[in-house]
Amino acid sequence: ELQKFFVSNKENVINVKALTAKNSISSRSVSINEKGNEKSTALPNLYAVVVGVSDYKGEDLDLKFAAKDAEDMANAIDISAKKLLNTDGKEHVFVYKVHTGAGRDRFPEKNSIRQLFTEISSKAQPNDILMIFFAGHGLVESEKNQFYFLTADASDATVSGALKNVGISTEEIAEWIKPQVMKAQKRILIFDACNSGQALKEMISFNQDGKNLLVSRGDEKGKQAKAIEKLNEKSGMFILSASAGDQKAYEMGKYNQGVLTYSLLKAIKEQPDILEDRQYLNISRWFNAAEKTVNELARETGARQQPQLVSTSNFNIGVVDDDVRNKIVLPFEKALFTRSEFRNTDLRVDNLKLRNLVDKELNDLSDDNTNAPLLFNPEYEGANVYSLSCDYTITGNEVNVSVILIKGGTDIKTKFEVKGKTDNLTRLSVDIVAVTKDWLNKNK
Repeated sequence: ELQKFFVSNKENVINVKALTAKNSISSRSVSINEKGNEKSTALPNLYAVVVGVSDYKGEDLDLKFAAKDAEDMANAIDISAKKLLNTDGKEHVFVYKVHTGAGRDRFPEKNSIRQLFTEISSKAQPNDILMIFFAGHGLVESEKNQFYFLTADASDATVSGALKNVGISTEEIAEWIKPQVMKAQKRILIFDACNSGQALKEMISFNQDGKNLLVSRGDEKGKQAKAIEKLNEKSGMFILSASAGDQKAYEMGKYNQGVLTYSLLKAIKEQPDILEDRQYLNISRWFNAAEKTVNELARETGARQQPQLVSTSNFNIGVVDDDVRNKIVLPFEKALFTRSEFRNTDLRVDNLKLRNLVDKELNDLSDDNTNAPLLFNPEYEGANVYSLSCDYTITGNEVNVSVILIKGGTDIKTKFEVKGKTDNLTRLSVDIVAVTKDWLNKNK
């Protein structure tokens, strides 16, 4: 009865322990070694559940990029994993796109996600890989201090009154993928959500409490065969959370992406040192590189976001070559703008209130157009943040504005002259922003 849970042709360690009904007292554990059946010649399968929720019920909880994060991550994993696993002419990679955007396989409601895990558990074998990716809102329920990922069922009202109906708790995830239910022994969990470090803590505690969530054990064709053989012999868990248990996980308009997702994709596309033998996507190297990038990006804007990583093993899940890199399209980097400075040179004050008008134009541009070359926030600061420093003179109805582009508090030797009328200051502010945007487009 237990053979179906064993890795084939390997010594499998079974820990046996007796507990009282309420688990308050337990015996010492006894280890039993049992060899699995003859070695399987089949390649392992990868089952990837990629969830992204941007569109919640109502508008209060809506996000901009979570569904896009899921779509982009699903595509990257799909193409990379197939190059490693689909080498025998059969399909071994099954990626389920569960998000609120176009091109999805399923809509991310709680019951739909639960049913998907049930379907996978009926197929997965011990040598297989289960990958779970969540992008969206995460919160910690105060009474039990438990992490919940909010599904598309959630609204501002249901989060307050019926969280269990619209959120997936860490305890539920643990139940859905426990070894007695989900036989795949290689598990990868990625949470790109606020407070997701709490999920990581809970996953570890479930294992320590005896729920056995973590299973910890310790020529080109020739290399490919060796990589797959090593993968078949491995088991274990990787968990990567976007932030600590009390931190936000940011969407970064600068890249039209969640910070963690962007960092994971950037590592595949631009950081060849994450690859084993220069081609295999190594989970440990990949996650560590992404963790470092998230910290760097957070420091750029003064945000506090520290990813959390726990692993009990290491293995490769894909091949990265030029074809994979070319199909990962990273959003172009947007310029970050903070509040402007305007001054009437004669009065030494901004009596026309031009700063308010220009900052509103910058903010509207960054909010309404995902292809805009800039992102505005009056709280931004740092060496990579732009601002406009402007002096103006008034002659009759004519306003002549001298605009200097500043980066990190330093003049970057870029100066524009923009003219307008005192009776049409909105038009003048639009023209100032347009000149700034043109310069950015030419200097990407």
